[in-house]
Amino acid sequence: MKENTNIQTIKVWVFPTLVSILAMMIWNDVNEIKADVKALMAQSAIDKTRIDNLERAVFGNKVGNTNIPTDRRLPEPPYNIIAVVPSREELVPIKIKKKII
Repeated sequence: MKENTNIQTIKVWVFPTLVSILAMMIWNDVNEIKADVKALMAQSAIDKTRIDNLERAVFGNKVGNTNIPTDRRLPEPPYNIIAVVPSREELVPIKIKKKII
C-alpha cells in the first residue's frame, strides 16, 4: 500500500511538471516565431521602399503607362472564317433511349 501511495504522489507531481515544461517550450517557440515575422515584415517594407525608389528612377513619377493609344484595334485575321451548315434534310434527330432500372 505504501508503494502505491508513493507512486500516486509521484504521478501527481510529474504530470503537471511535464505539462508546464511543454507549455513553456511552446510559448518560447511562439515568441521566436513572432520575432521572426516582425523581422521579415520590416525587411519586406525596406525592400518595397527600394523597389519603389528604383521604379521612380527608371520610369519617373508616372503612376502608370499613359502612352497607350486608345484607338487600337485588333488586327484582321489573315483568313476568312467559314462554317459548314448542314441542310434540314441532312439533320438527323438523336433519339435518346431511357434505361429502365
